[in-house]
Amino acid sequence: MDRLAIFDLDNTLVDRSAAFASWAATFTERWGLGPEALVWLIEEDGDGFAVRRTVFERARNRFGLAASVDQLVADYSPDYLSRFRPDPAVQDGLARLKDAGWRLAVATNGAPTQHAKIENAGLAPWLDAVCVSEELGFAKPDRRIFEAACSAAGLGRAALGRGWMIGDSAAADIRGAHEIGMRSVWLHRGRAWTEAAFRPDAVVASIDRAVEHLLANG
Repeated sequence: MDRLAIFDLDNTLVDRSAAFASWAATFTERWGLGPEALVWLIEEDGDGFAVRRTVFERARNRFGLAASVDQLVADYSPDYLSRFRPDPAVQDGLARLKDAGWRLAVATNGAPTQHAKIENAGLAPWLDAVCVSEELGFAKPDRRIFEAACSAAGLGRAALGRGWMIGDSAAADIRGAHEIGMRSVWLHRGRAWTEAAFRPDAVVASIDRAVEHLLANG
């Protein structure tokens, strides 16, 4: 029986927070800004949910940057994406699942540049499918992205009922899994669970712990 694991990408399979902090440190150094600017940029980023153009409009006004907003936005993406690096622990976890016969997919909310993160992080060899919301026209927690990931991984819809969703977002990942009847693993990232209407099947601190849970309970 094929077993299915659908993973979130940002702050699940890749450390998006670290990549942005690395970019922000270089950005503030390049523009001769102080440490308070670094803290401000990380707060403005909103864990990746802030609109990039709005962040740079506010940064340009706050710090009197000479470059245009268009130039700041254009420079951001390639520099930021280059900050994603392979994590041997994540690669090893995916390899263990593949060796055990699992089908592995990514379902991520974001732009097509999510593919660059996957490539730079060296994850592609273990993934059977990658579903990106802006390419599909719908986003988590919409059930269609989970169905698309399952189908792209080569499995029938029945596999969702015995599959797992692994992610760090209660609203997108765990709620979406709950609504479609999937089991779920939540990466807590130091946070407490606060939702009353639904809960994950497991709470873990890292991908390797998530993999251990899947292998033991698949």
